[in-house]
Amino acid sequence: MIVETLVSAHWRFGPAAGLAAIGLVLLARGLWFGVAGSRGLVRERDALGWKRGFRLTVAGLCLVGFAAAWAWQALWLFVVAAGILGEELLETSVIIEVLKRHPAPSAAHAGRAAIVATAP
Repeated sequence: MIVETLVSAHWRFGPAAGLAAIGLVLLARGLWFGVAGSRGLVRERDALGWKRGFRLTVAGLCLVGFAAAWAWQALWLFVVAAGILGEELLETSVIIEVLKRHPAPSAAHAGRAAIVATAP
């Protein structure tokens, strides 16, 4: 009953717009500004920073999807956005944890290893 009231309320466009604005802020931060010291999805070259930006970007897009689903009363859009959010958060969280535990060797370290491997 309460959920039905929230979904069909005539004032739902205001909170839905606020939710979409939060989603757009997360989207912009994930794409251009980054998180946890990264430079954002568009400018990042490191795998760990790229995945962090990707996760934030997907979360922002899904919040925009939730807001649109609420405003348009589209249950299918809510289900799709929730499914994408859940799957991507799980997948990127696992990948980020693996990248934190086993970081890629730096270029200096890789060059030194090549020199050592070719030494007689």
